[in-house]
Amino acid sequence: MNSPSDQSILHAQLLDLLDEFKEFGKTASGGITRLAASFEEKLARDHLCRWLKDQDIEVLIDPIGNIFGVLDLGENYPDRAFFCGSHLDSQPEGGNFDGVLGVASACIASVNIKAKIAHGELDPTYRYFVICCWTGEEGARFQPSLIGSSVFSGTLPLDEALSLRDSNQIQLKDALYENGFLGTDRAPIPSHYLEIHIEQGTKLEKSGAAIGLVRACWGAEKIRLKVEGTADHTGPTPMEGRRDALLAASLLIAEIRIISDSSEHELYSSVGRMELHPNSPNTVVDQAELWIEFRSASGDALRDALCRLEKKIVAIAEQTGCNLNIETRETRGVTEFDSSSIDQASQSLTKANISYQLLDTIAGHDAIRLQEICPSTLLFTPSKAGVTHSPAEYTSDKDVCKAFDGMSI
Repeated sequence: MNSPSDQSILHAQLLDLLDEFKEFGKTASGGITRLAASFEEKLARDHLCRWLKDQDIEVLIDPIGNIFGVLDLGENYPDRAFFCGSHLDSQPEGGNFDGVLGVASACIASVNIKAKIAHGELDPTYRYFVICCWTGEEGARFQPSLIGSSVFSGTLPLDEALSLRDSNQIQLKDALYENGFLGTDRAPIPSHYLEIHIEQGTKLEKSGAAIGLVRACWGAEKIRLKVEGTADHTGPTPMEGRRDALLAASLLIAEIRIISDSSEHELYSSVGRMELHPNSPNTVVDQAELWIEFRSASGDALRDALCRLEKKIVAIAEQTGCNLNIETRETRGVTEFDSSSIDQASQSLTKANISYQLLDTIAGHDAIRLQEICPSTLLFTPSKAGVTHSPAEYTSDKDVCKAFDGMSI
């Protein structure tokens, strides 16, 4: 362990770096809008790259725009690389901790590692310590979420990812190129991955535990559905003659909530986004797009929800005369994190007298993609009232520093 004075210096550096990132995409409400491959995210990524270079850490950028800060620890273990990080993109009007905490913590951990090696206090068991900034984790601008880590882990083809388009029909490939983050580098192969993240829930806050040690991530079904009706005047057009896409969409939204509430298992559902055309007060909607999600720890619950949704689609199409079609569908299975890594982390936290709680996560994180190719550890720190994806997202300096201490043991 570091001396108290050394640890205080690291804490101050971490808090300063978080404050620096806060300036990129800052909004009038105090939130952060830093969408994937946007100009605001470019500024944050540029800042990260400058910071890494100032620390004499090699910067690599791969073909999907993932940033890797590669710190060479020596020659003893040439095939082993320890990855640590998260993401810098945000939701619209998001907060300053979601993702950024993981990247900043990885950066300051590299400072600690370098100092310990220089003073002969650490004999590395890895050749590389790699700071990761994954592309498009949030899924706010480009869907699906977890884009960069999915390409890196081989679960999403590179050409498919680069061809993704936002709501303005801008391709991810073009956005990355414009920002200077369409790279050609190859990162080392990870032997282990560690990510620290705010909990985005209230279990830690209620229990008083400093760290959440995540055992598993719920599965999810993410669906983009298009409803097609007929545009017409909202005044003279008889009610019985209307093919109103918004009516059909609204009926389906209500049914989605019923599917969730009546499930035999714990099942969360949402329609977080809807786009309408022509979106005029005096015109019957002829096209609606819905972004639908189901989340559960039970694969059976997700399969049942999808089956029930498909039946409701047929019934509402018959009722309204509209066409309802699933355009895209992303299935994310239930992920269990490496049990030996959980046991090792548990023992280390206990030895260091850091309180922790075993948790599952409902939200997806890049760690679930890395778990598919290497043992991965996901740690949570408390977030006030569980609020996230909001300007009100908040984790205290004390909890930020405790989390850093927990990941550094």
